[in-house]
Amino acid sequence: MTVTRRDFLAAATATASTVVLMPYLFSSEQPVRRKGANERLNIGAIGTSQYRAGVWDRSEPFDGRGATIARHAAQFGEMVAVADAYRPFAEKFASYFPQRCRVCRDYQELLADTTIDAVTIGTPDHWHVKIAIEALKAGKHVYVEKPLSLTMDETRQIVKVAKETGKIVQVGSQQRTENETFRKAAAICRSGRLGNKFSVICSCPSNESVGKKGVFTDRKPFKPEHIPEGLDWNLWLGQAPLEHYFLERCFYNFRWWKDYSGGEITNWGGHNVDFAVWAINVFDVAPVEISGTGKFPGIPGWYDTAEEFDVDFKYADGHTLKLCSGINEVIISGERGRIRVNRGSLTGRPVEQMMPKDEEEIAEIMNSLMNGKKPGNHMRNFFDSIEDGMLPVSDVFSTASGINMCHMANICLLTGRTLRWNQEKFEFENDREATAMIARKPREGFDINV
Repeated sequence: MTVTRRDFLAAATATASTVVLMPYLFSSEQPVRRKGANERLNIGAIGTSQYRAGVWDRSEPFDGRGATIARHAAQFGEMVAVADAYRPFAEKFASYFPQRCRVCRDYQELLADTTIDAVTIGTPDHWHVKIAIEALKAGKHVYVEKPLSLTMDETRQIVKVAKETGKIVQVGSQQRTENETFRKAAAICRSGRLGNKFSVICSCPSNESVGKKGVFTDRKPFKPEHIPEGLDWNLWLGQAPLEHYFLERCFYNFRWWKDYSGGEITNWGGHNVDFAVWAINVFDVAPVEISGTGKFPGIPGWYDTAEEFDVDFKYADGHTLKLCSGINEVIISGERGRIRVNRGSLTGRPVEQMMPKDEEEIAEIMNSLMNGKKPGNHMRNFFDSIEDGMLPVSDVFSTASGINMCHMANICLLTGRTLRWNQEKFEFENDREATAMIARKPREGFDINV
């Protein structure tokens, strides 16, 4: 049975204590009220990377995404433990919280700590679901970075466990909360101003290696390197096949290997497709047809995710969505108008023609999309949801469809065929090869137990 966000919300509402939801019609960041020691939750951070000097023209090492979200979480609770397959990362992160944050041997030691209430997961993508499921079963609330999963079957697994445990899961799709342009665009779509039949283009940048100049120009196979001291390489690989270590296989660049991620299709597609299905309100249905073309490097021993892609999705009710490489933006068209949105701007005639009364209506819809919670801080939304027992804005149920569409896109490109999807059977119709790609067999010792 497919569990929708609406199903879960209805169940959660029936069992949760009564709460009063106050409207918030603003998006500016508000000060964080620091609760007393007895009120604050204990937090554990799993995956806390540091990026190297020279990346994106930074002259000094700086926090990667995992460390960043964990430090955001520390504004709302007590950071008491950290685990990372590369111990120097964990030790660096613990130094931000002297004498409070202990370094664990591995994530399982952290999850065994019954005093920890919530965890952040900022590992490479192929570890997200396994750790999240084990955390949920250990009684923790979970904030997990996007993309949520490595495969469609992993998405189904975490949805199942989240429903069974009733714990809060927030996915790091922060465009829903922290970018007013996207929230306003979603509200315009929900208002009917564009019409009722949507055609969406989700455009994403192309793969880009960071850290070594000329990698994408030279296109030379990578050579094995010495495993850095403090890196548990076997643990880092996890469910993925056993491979030699070299710098380009991990840290930021794991994104361009299909054993660990899905390239920009799941990296920026994980943001833009997630927003699109949320905006046009199709997060609890799936497309029925997927077709497209892509370009893969085809260099043995080099990055292997699609560098260019153009994939079309068709829904049974006539909506269409295109996921393609290009500039970073989302264009949504309907019978009555079209808008274009990215993190810096929202344009289109339906925006330019709005009168003050229209702005008021859109503001009300923007508020409703937040379920009464304050916008502007994705992590605060997570902790507010733990407190009130209601679903966060990027709950695991409403984000499942978008990330699975990204996985469908990669499967379509790898098979080179137009695919038909049967949501009820959770398989591609009359295509054994494509259906086999819904799941992956993990390396021995790294199974996901649901």
